Amino acid sequence: MARVAVVGGGASGLVAAIEAARSGADVVLYEEADRVGKKILATGNGRCNLSNADIMSDDYNRPEFVQEAMNELPPEDVLQMFVSAGLLVSEEDEGRIYPYSNKAATVVDVLRLCFTEAGAKACCSSKVERIVPAGEAGEVQNAALCENDGGRWALVCADGAVEAFDSVIVAVGGAPEKGLVPDDVKYVSTHPVLVGLKTDTANIKGLSGIRVRARLYLDTDPEDLRDAWMDVVDPDFEADYVGPEERGEILFRDYGISGIAAFDMSRYVRPGQMVFIDLLPDLDPQEKVDFIWNQVLSHPSRTACEVLSGMMPSRVARAVVTAAGLNPDEPIIAEQEAVVLAMVSESFGLTVKGIADPKQAQVMRGGYAVKHFCPSTMECKKHAGLYAVGEALDIDGRCGGYNLHWAWTSGILAGRAAAGAVRSVLR
Repeated sequence: MARVAVVGGGASGLVAAIEAARSGADVVLYEEADRVGKKILATGNGRCNLSNADIMSDDYNRPEFVQEAMNELPPEDVLQMFVSAGLLVSEEDEGRIYPYSNKAATVVDVLRLCFTEAGAKACCSSKVERIVPAGEAGEVQNAALCENDGGRWALVCADGAVEAFDSVIVAVGGAPEKGLVPDDVKYVSTHPVLVGLKTDTANIKGLSGIRVRARLYLDTDPEDLRDAWMDVVDPDFEADYVGPEERGEILFRDYGISGIAAFDMSRYVRPGQMVFIDLLPDLDPQEKVDFIWNQVLSHPSRTACEVLSGMMPSRVARAVVTAAGLNPDEPIIAEQEAVVLAMVSESFGLTVKGIADPKQAQVMRGGYAVKHFCPSTMECKKHAGLYAVGEALDIDGRCGGYNLHWAWTSGILAGRAAAGAVRSVLR
């Protein structure tokens, strides 16, 4: 019977341990906390957005690697495994999948049941400091003894204990500690993503707490913004903007912006760049101009702020009019003013200073370089029997269940491979 160690008892580690144990391996999971699964309890604001009905590899920073993994384990199979395990789920807006109970604790309860039923063992309040090839001279005390016991890998714990295993699955989450695995497994430096953006606040003072549904986009050359408006003057002009953009909720804050769209944009933007908010994302430029100008003609006594107040929250409307250089308390008197208002409503720009609070980030980008791992098994190409899963790899996805889905997918694939199983089902 193969001995498999799983280092880390979060989402990816739990499913890896369950799958390996159900596949016939003797599994021990090492977790620093006093219970496995505790990190899952905080996901989705305590609701656990465990997947999405529209998972695509392009939603991740390493789409080719993710696609190969999903070819091996399709997204619908992952969801079916949870249903088979006894978890009732429901689908909400934008395909987000939650437990029907709306409680992350329900997901944890089911996973802990599966873990126990599979026969896996947990070693909690235990920190693994190093994972080294057994028998490697001078690396760890008793390494040779580990090799003689039949294990390919030696786990060195903080309390000095050394244990031998045939395979080790690294599921330690974001920012794995340096030296945990052999040095020739390259590491991509980490930084937090899926977090609010700290921006200049001159144009958004007084907007804190207001939510809007908008398009958020990034343009490295603000001069390119004129491209989106050339068709107002020249209908044959074709804009060439191809930068990243996100749609969804934006929440104005004292420090800048948060909300789903801002979180997703944090995966692309860097300090010093500008993000632009399109407050009327379902209208093209000419439609924006026509609507605003028609309102002016229909209600000539309304101020510029009052004209826009039927399209967006009144305080946001005032901010847009002010940013356009017009008086919010005076009427619009020329069509050109309507053009300017429409343009600013689509390109309300903020300069990014950085992320708001690293501690609030949902994911750490970076980790072990995927080029060193096989996407169908998560096994290290340089070291047989060494696997990395979930956030420990340099893979991150957008908000909406994508990162937890990657944790489940990579963990299940690694668990199967580490146990030498062809296929089994989490249930």
